[in-house]
Amino acid sequence: MIQRIQSVYLLLIFLMSALMMFVNPNFAKFSNTKAEKISAELRFVTKHYFNQSDPGTAPYDKLNLILIAFMGIGSLYTLFLYKKTELQKKMSLYLALLSMGLLLSLVLDFMKMSGDLPEVSSYPSFHVVWPVGCIVLSVLTWAAIRRDENLLKSMDRIR
Repeated sequence: MIQRIQSVYLLLIFLMSALMMFVNPNFAKFSNTKAEKISAELRFVTKHYFNQSDPGTAPYDKLNLILIAFMGIGSLYTLFLYKKTELQKKMSLYLALLSMGLLLSLVLDFMKMSGDLPEVSSYPSFHVVWPVGCIVLSVLTWAAIRRDENLLKSMDRIR
C-alpha cells in the first residue's frame, strides 16, 4: 500500500486537509488604514467555525469546513482502495473536484469580503496554496494510478 507513489500523494492530501482543519490558517489578510478593529479576519479562520457566538459565521463558511473534512476523509478512504484501481482513479478525480470547489468557495468569499469592506485593504494569504496543492496532488494521484494500470497491461501483453 505505501510502496506506491499514489499512496504517498493521498497521504499528503490527508495531511494538508488535517492542517487546514486544525492548524487554523488565515486564507486572507485584512488591514485597516484607520486602525479600527474589524472582525473580517475571523471569517477565513476555520477555528472560529465551531464557535456559535461568532457573528461572522456564515453558511458558506460551514461549506468550506465540510469540503475540507470530505477531502481528508475521502483521501484516507481512497488510500485503502489499492486493490480497486478504477474506483481509486474516480475517487482521486472527485478529490480534485472537491479541492476546486473549496478554492472557488474561498475566492468567492474573499471577493465578497473585499467588496463589502472597501476601506479595508485585503490580499490573499499564503495558505491559499493548500487547496491548490491538494488539486495538484489529486491529479498526480490519478496519473500515477493510470501509469500503474498501463504498466500492468504491458506486462500482461508480454506473457
